[in-house]
Amino acid sequence: MKCSKNLSILYLIGDRGLDLTKGEGYKIHVLKIIDGLKKKGHKVFLLTINESLSLPEFDNYLTIRHTYFRFFFHRFFPFTGTLNSINILKHIIRLHKRRKFDVIHERFGLYSFGGILAAKILHIPHLMEINGPGIEEKKLFTQDIAPIQKFMAKSVRKFCLRNTSHIIAVSNNLEKFLFDNAVVKQEDKITVLPNAADVTAFSKQFDKQRLKAALHLENKFIIAYTGTLQVWYAIEDLVSAMPLVVEKIPNAFLLIAGEGQAREKLEKQIKQLGISNHVQFTGYVPHSKIPEFISLADVVVAPYKEVGMAFFNSPIKIFEYLSAGKAIVATKIGQITEILQDQHTALLVTPSRIEELANAIIRLARDEQLRNYLAKNAKIEAQKYSWDRHVDQVVNIYRKLIV
Repeated sequence: MKCSKNLSILYLIGDRGLDLTKGEGYKIHVLKIIDGLKKKGHKVFLLTINESLSLPEFDNYLTIRHTYFRFFFHRFFPFTGTLNSINILKHIIRLHKRRKFDVIHERFGLYSFGGILAAKILHIPHLMEINGPGIEEKKLFTQDIAPIQKFMAKSVRKFCLRNTSHIIAVSNNLEKFLFDNAVVKQEDKITVLPNAADVTAFSKQFDKQRLKAALHLENKFIIAYTGTLQVWYAIEDLVSAMPLVVEKIPNAFLLIAGEGQAREKLEKQIKQLGISNHVQFTGYVPHSKIPEFISLADVVVAPYKEVGMAFFNSPIKIFEYLSAGKAIVATKIGQITEILQDQHTALLVTPSRIEELANAIIRLARDEQLRNYLAKNAKIEAQKYSWDRHVDQVVNIYRKLIV
């Protein structure tokens, strides 16, 4: 029977903004899904728009260069990303002749409609994985797009999400956004599936004292943050909390693993607050080394800010912190309040309340019993959110779509 066999899957990324050569969180998500599918015996081919034609961490893929309009033509046709969809459509039809895909799994991206058209022409199911609304993110986090682009982007989003066979949304807030904005009308068309972590990798035991010694951080109470340093995270709140923490916990030390556009501003803030001796940036850390890095920490922090709309994210760091069995301090916002239980698996704090954030860290520094209690419960909770279970749920959706 066709639905019980190993599947041939096309994983599609048609948005040039999702560059798999960068160390962003979405790259980890893509890697884990593809690796998980392969481990279960399925064949996966990656098709993506990318600035580079080489993706060393992937195999079995094809990259397509982004199509540009040159000179003044861009002013009259600013959404040139739509041209990529035509290329994607042609490449999928060619690839299907040789690989006979059972399903197209697409990560949602602005202006990308080639996967939907190909699925209709080839009469194969199409699954759309959506991790954020896209258009609204541009306005909140980078730069709002021009009216003509916004009209085109909203039209494409509505067309794709209404014509895909099924949708995976990473959070309940994102699902609600899609219904509230009439992007999707059928409730049974969406499955909410949070992100996950490699529970086995993050459960490994490391020599914490040796690692501390290598960084000259012996006898320090280490507070850790992992992730890209982007403006929509509230890392500046964590930095602002450090003087209050250090006043009560003199050996407190903040380790920040990651790179991003907010680093320069954060470094200035640290200098102005006079806490340079209590903070260290490690720079980019390969994801394979993140479990080792987190093992150093006594407390891990996931700070976020209110952004003027429902928090739709499903932060991978939350699931990694759980899997590592660490005492967590996180912002009381969006899906975080569904995954983490205050006083049981984490201490949850109000967005932008610096003193509240500092007091939570100070409390954990002073109460080893509470740290251990949260850490133990975190490891238990993490079992619900492994990439292995996540991929099983994705495959179950594939099989329901294949008839």
